[in-house]
Amino acid sequence: MMKLPKDVGFVIETIEKHGYEAVVVGGCVRDWLLGQTPSDFDVATSAKPEQIQQFFKHTIPTGIKHGTITVLMSEPIEVTTYRVEGSYQNHRHPLEVSYVDTIEQDLSRRDFTINAMAYHPKRGLIDPFGGQKDLENKLIRCVNNPVDRFTEDALRILRAHRFAARFHFEIEENTMQAIGQCQKYLPAISVERIRHEVIEILRYNPYQIEKMTQLLSPWIPELEQCKNCTQDTKYHDTDVLHHTLRALSLLKPFDETLAYSLLIHDCGKPSCKETYNGSDHFVGHPQVGQVIAKRLCKDWKLTRYQRKWIPLFVRYHDCAIHDSIGFVHRFCVKKQWSHQQILDLFRIKQCDILAHSPLGKNTIHQLERLMKDYEQIRQQRVLSIGDLPLDGNDLKQDFGLEGKEIKEMLDACLEQGFTHPDMTTKADYYAWIKRRGL
Repeated sequence: MMKLPKDVGFVIETIEKHGYEAVVVGGCVRDWLLGQTPSDFDVATSAKPEQIQQFFKHTIPTGIKHGTITVLMSEPIEVTTYRVEGSYQNHRHPLEVSYVDTIEQDLSRRDFTINAMAYHPKRGLIDPFGGQKDLENKLIRCVNNPVDRFTEDALRILRAHRFAARFHFEIEENTMQAIGQCQKYLPAISVERIRHEVIEILRYNPYQIEKMTQLLSPWIPELEQCKNCTQDTKYHDTDVLHHTLRALSLLKPFDETLAYSLLIHDCGKPSCKETYNGSDHFVGHPQVGQVIAKRLCKDWKLTRYQRKWIPLFVRYHDCAIHDSIGFVHRFCVKKQWSHQQILDLFRIKQCDILAHSPLGKNTIHQLERLMKDYEQIRQQRVLSIGDLPLDGNDLKQDFGLEGKEIKEMLDACLEQGFTHPDMTTKADYYAWIKRRGL
């Protein structure tokens, strides 16, 4: 028996006292059958939206156009009238919905069998399409005709892969064939929706991407090329794509910006591949990857921060790490990366290195030494303009500098302070500035 939260039980009882049927439906039923604790409960009912508004004192017409009313309890509960959908627009949005009398009719419109189940406190499990059996067999299967389901809403193609990634299921054969037939509709979907599904797949199980390279080709054709790009080198034991996905699987805790960076970090390799001296070489692939990352960030409308930093992380993921002082000077002083950005680059490099062959993994010791040295250097030297004992107001007030001059002098002070860690006070810097002729 499925244990329902008190408020959910109250909503169902209230609706049924008025002579209508109500059930919980969808993901909560699926998660319950998987032995997981449902995160939220959706209620479906034979009552119409205006009747739900009459049955409860506090409601919000959140989706009344499509039959959904939110009942305000200790936690908001969405209540949706049994419905089916008419024709779809742009392979995504139904043009109209029609109310129906039974939960079985309502379930027939849903995407996958594992999501097309309901539960009633007295009737028990309602499973007209075999969702429970598909859960047991670890299969993602469309409800009824899969081509119809994907033609209606092409986003379901990526959702199938997301559920497969989340639960480590396989996509049923007919459903997979229908994905191939209907993938041409994916470019009609907004990039915001596409990137959401992709990032969730990377979060749950990045290896699912290996089955999706053709689906993602309109945006990242390089993934398909990486899949076919072998790496005959002692530092690698797999193709470029599998190395990439292995690196992504090591990204814990998960971070969206770093995940995009790792997804793209070796996408420049196929076009740079050369074979000589009995080994494959990929000279210049970080620079090519940076261009690819800039394109993807723009096409997928990522945040301003991501647009700046993902291409930079890709560009420098393979930078030298044997000279600790040189590394810190290059990135903290010359490029003025923040502490967090340095740590993010370390995480990317760590995932990348550990995804190499056993021999390639040996460089992890160099990275670990660099990370340890970096923390010591942070304690001993100034690494940012904010660490200096003077600021722009000091330079303006005491030396009469303005605008660009202030920035140039602060940069010079940072350089001087890093290379001369004995300079610790404002007086030290003032003396140095005066020696420069100011």
